Amino acid sequence: MAKTQSFGDKSKKKGSDFKVAKLVYSVKSEKTNAWKFMEKNVRIPNGENEQKILSDYISKATK
Repeated sequence: MAKTQSFGDKSKKKGSDFKVAKLVYSVKSEKTNAWKFMEKNVRIPNGENEQKILSDYISKATK
């Protein structure tokens, strides 16, 4: 017989060791000279500086 899962069992699950941030940034197209918006989900490890990781990700993506 299967065990029913209660709310207490669900809340005891282990937490993750990272956060996820949705990053939206704009890039200018070289062909059409129009602006495009890019969306990415970025994992940020706990204890890390969010602003530094996001700015590094943007600088890598826009090169």
